[in-house]
Amino acid sequence: MPLYEYRCNDCDHRFEVLQHLNAGTEELLCPQCGGETLEKLFSTFAASAQSSAGKGMAPAGGCCRGTPT
Repeated sequence: MPLYEYRCNDCDHRFEVLQHLNAGTEELLCPQCGGETLEKLFSTFAASAQSSAGKGMAPAGGCCRGTPT
């Protein structure tokens, strides 16, 4: 199931929900205020995943670079 991000139009709270593909907001409530007027947001997961892809990674050439043979 994909992860979707929503914003509550009543209190401006943002939250994430695991939902089936193409599921709507019919049964969702804001976890902060209980509001029912929710807006599905454009996910930025792909962009943020690319920008953090290099963190904690081994340098180019792999982990054994410079190891004597």
